[in-house]
Amino acid sequence: MKSVFAALLLGTATVASLPAQAHPVLQAANAKAEADRLVGVMLSDAAMTDVASRSFTYGMEQQLAGDPATQKMYAANPGMKDHVAGQVRAEFLKVMKGELPALRSDVSRLIQADMTAGEIAEARTFLESATGRKVAAQMYRSIGDKPDQSQEQMQQAAMASLMSSLTPEDYPALMAFGGSPAAQKLQALNPKITAASQAWSTRLIAANEARMKALAAQSAAQFLKGKKP
Repeated sequence: MKSVFAALLLGTATVASLPAQAHPVLQAANAKAEADRLVGVMLSDAAMTDVASRSFTYGMEQQLAGDPATQKMYAANPGMKDHVAGQVRAEFLKVMKGELPALRSDVSRLIQADMTAGEIAEARTFLESATGRKVAAQMYRSIGDKPDQSQEQMQQAAMASLMSSLTPEDYPALMAFGGSPAAQKLQALNPKITAASQAWSTRLIAANEARMKALAAQSAAQFLKGKKP
């Protein structure tokens, strides 16, 4: 799964002076609280479920394209593909949700290390705005619909889709955030966040791939058993 942040890290950030630092202890505590809130928005259950579900569908179709034997079995048994996909997708999403706290914690630590509480709060305010939600929705859709594309391709697809949905009312908020220190910091953080996301995804797949394949085989057998007179 690609980083779920890339398309949000706008490339229009400009150099700006940073706000004065608060007391270090208070700043650290505030930054942690704000980072946790920001990550809660960026990696919400709803957003990640949508991305994971779209990615699952894409991945299943890609795998099926290279498996003529399974294609033939599904063609001979209408309804089997949906049956298998439904059971495996449900388990996949359950596992993903259970592992989300670990990813959120990793990303929160990265954000806390490089951003002030004020910058983090500014990013969250943007993402919770009507324009920010629109940007995020297009980004999530681009990731989920084709998760194996490169980061550059993902950004291009997300931005092309986003531009078609923007209204004149969106541009002031988009440009204001794009030129903010918060956006600049997020852009600089993107390689670290991408690496953390990919490491999390790799661990998730390694720990569950065999079980998912076994569940798919079991689901197919159940479907065939149910067809017998």
